[in-house]
Amino acid sequence: MIKLGVFILPDKYLKLKIIRYKKLIKKNFGVQRYLSHLPHCTLCVLNISKSSIKDIKKDSISNIKLKKNYKVRDYDIFYNDPITKGNTIVFKIEKNKFLKELQLSILKNLQKYTLKTKKNFKDSKMKNNFKKYGYPFVNSNWKPHYTIASLSKKIKEKNFLTLLKSYKKKNIYQKVRNIYFFQIKNNHHKLLCIKKIN
Repeated sequence: MIKLGVFILPDKYLKLKIIRYKKLIKKNFGVQRYLSHLPHCTLCVLNISKSSIKDIKKDSISNIKLKKNYKVRDYDIFYNDPITKGNTIVFKIEKNKFLKELQLSILKNLQKYTLKTKKNFKDSKMKNNFKKYGYPFVNSNWKPHYTIASLSKKIKEKNFLTLLKSYKKKNIYQKVRNIYFFQIKNNHHKLLCIKKIN
């Protein structure tokens, strides 16, 4: 069994901005979770069998006839992140019809490869999403974003908020041309394939 991550990657300008904030966090608070991860927006993370990689590479993404643009807004903080149990700092993406359809299309295309594993979620929507798709963050539970880092709760809120105040509020417009499929192993991401969106 392997962990498959399906991502949107930022353009060069936004990538450098995310890396800059990762470096600021590391300089001020030391090594934190997700700091070493490449800048990306997660569409889904699924457990699949290693033998299904070849078939996934061949499959095409359903044609989505919508404008493939989205907007990156201000930073946000996911307090008490259910995955990390820390406070996760992100650049918030404004969810739109295209992103919703893209995520659902990918989840439906990959359903036949997804290995159903057991995981307990307190939230009933997360539980139902995981049961149906193998991923808990779908529809209203999915908040698309670019993660900077997930900070330990030992770090005082006023300290990281002071650091984030240097963020100049500016909408950054992005266009999705490709979707990236990565094998995830601990903090390492190995690119498996790139699929173009028509």
